[in-house]
Amino acid sequence: MFEAHVQVGAFLRHETFSAALPEVRRAHGAGPHVRLGRMSPVLSGLSQAAGKALGGARFTLVSVLPVTVLTGYVTALIMSGAYTGDRLQVGRLAHDAKENPGWLAFAAFACLLAGLLLRPFQVTLVQILEGYWHSRALPATAAALATERHRRRLSTAGVVKELELVDEPGTDFEQVVILARRRRRAGRLAAQARRLALRYPSGPHPVPGPLGAGHDRLMPTMLGNILREAEDDSGRRYGLDLPTVSARLYPQLSPKLATAINQQLDLLDTTCALSVCFGLATLAGSPLLCRLDAWSLVPVATALLSVGAYRGAMRVASGHRQLLAAAFDLHRFDMLSALHLKLPDTPAEEHKQNTTLTRFLARREALAKDSLPGIIYQHPEPSPGLPASGSPSQGDNSA
Repeated sequence: MFEAHVQVGAFLRHETFSAALPEVRRAHGAGPHVRLGRMSPVLSGLSQAAGKALGGARFTLVSVLPVTVLTGYVTALIMSGAYTGDRLQVGRLAHDAKENPGWLAFAAFACLLAGLLLRPFQVTLVQILEGYWHSRALPATAAALATERHRRRLSTAGVVKELELVDEPGTDFEQVVILARRRRRAGRLAAQARRLALRYPSGPHPVPGPLGAGHDRLMPTMLGNILREAEDDSGRRYGLDLPTVSARLYPQLSPKLATAINQQLDLLDTTCALSVCFGLATLAGSPLLCRLDAWSLVPVATALLSVGAYRGAMRVASGHRQLLAAAFDLHRFDMLSALHLKLPDTPAEEHKQNTTLTRFLARREALAKDSLPGIIYQHPEPSPGLPASGSPSQGDNSA
């Protein structure tokens, strides 16, 4: 709520908004078409000012672009007569846009407003594509079926990746050639199975015990499995759980690494939003399939774009895994220092201390005096002009 007030205040104080007010007052007494034409640069200025105040390029890419694509696509279908069954009048779109330029600015402002309203649901959108379907009975059933499908794929990959053909004694030349071809094919299948298995969270929970007891690590979607494996693998080797310690680890990241992670997250949000956008566009354009002409290929094209955007999100998630691992490799000790904890001397001591710390942080009702046995504090020497907590954060203070 505080962030929303700050953003709105920055938008209202923007110079473009201030310059737009006289134009709005002058256009108030004109006719409808004149008012809309005069307000076209005003609405454009408002859209640009709001975009800058609400996050700049990230807000435009993640929130405004998918809404604009979907709105423009549905509007084009309606105005061209796609739902009436008559001949599509594509030239009518250009004519209407030329005759009413103010409507384009109004549509841009409406898309900006829709993107602003949908912005808080961006995280929910990504979580749905990951497979967090626990709200209703039907999605829960679908999640169970989809998870079982991935469990069988993982089991099959575990069998295929161990395939090995043994030479048979006394075979002639033709059988040797056939066996060599089968061996090459088996090698390709085994390599594909190994790559597939690496995308699934096959290992245990990063912190064994109550946190991971009875919790299935597989997700209903491939995107969810890739991201969960990235979260588990990045901290498992050190006894840390990423969802539990991320809020303490992120402020300690170096500016370059924090920027790289933010860019990957922005790209992941954008591809997920475009995947859903093109999926909805496919549903909106489904009546075109009944025309049985060239326009029937439009829903097929949007469906392929939706699948392509989803596969792009999976590719981004695979790259995100390496950045998360680098965050733990390089800055886990910075997190411990910021918590005023004694740095461990050996890997075994580190794993034990991190496991205890993760279990404590995961339980909100836990008390440090009861849940952190053997943990020793190590307070840094306060420097002049610095708080007692030590040096300031190395992060870039980005949200």
